[in-house]
Amino acid sequence: MSLPLAASILWLCLGPASGQQPCTEDAILVFDASKSMAASADDNTGLRRIDAVRSALARILPRVAPKRRLGLITYGPGSRPACVNVALELRPTINAAAAIMARVDRLRPDGRTPLTRAVQRAADVLDLRNQPGTIVLLTDGEETCGGNSCQLASQLKAVGVRTTVHVISYHIASAIGSEGVFASRCLADETGGIYAATNTADEVAAALETAFACPLISQSTIPRLSRAFP
Repeated sequence: MSLPLAASILWLCLGPASGQQPCTEDAILVFDASKSMAASADDNTGLRRIDAVRSALARILPRVAPKRRLGLITYGPGSRPACVNVALELRPTINAAAAIMARVDRLRPDGRTPLTRAVQRAADVLDLRNQPGTIVLLTDGEETCGGNSCQLASQLKAVGVRTTVHVISYHIASAIGSEGVFASRCLADETGGIYAATNTADEVAAALETAFACPLISQSTIPRLSRAFP
């Protein structure tokens, strides 16, 4: 999404016309628990990536969950073949913060990154052909199972009543290189979502707050996100 930051957040708050209040439709977090999430967060805390992301979720979810039905899909660990390890952990429900955190806290990073399959699963659960919904993808890597995330983005844009996919990448340079292009950001670009490139727990928390809570523009919000949105 190439809009300036302020315009991006304003669009999220107002949204296109629809029969449902923007920023309150059902939302699903698609959470990367692949093996790379066991790597160091590289922020001098000694935490793993998954631990840093957990801390960000723990800060944001309690503020959002009372106002919005949230669900959770994870990918990576599991007993099935690596590229089909996508799990619906929780269907969208109100006050889901504790339930989501309990499931995220149990995750042990493993496996690959079938993120396209996971986003498709979220779209199916949200019934996006018939009602608006929001998907928030949080990942530290690219698709590694042959899925075409950009093709899926085009399909969601074409058939969804109002489908918005927000993409939050975390330490993505370790997967694609400092000059690389994160291909799966097309999920956000095609559906009018935000793309946030993050490297710290604070940046992840700020991006999650924008994606889930749709805060009004404020001086406290803009500086935290200004570097995350190109």
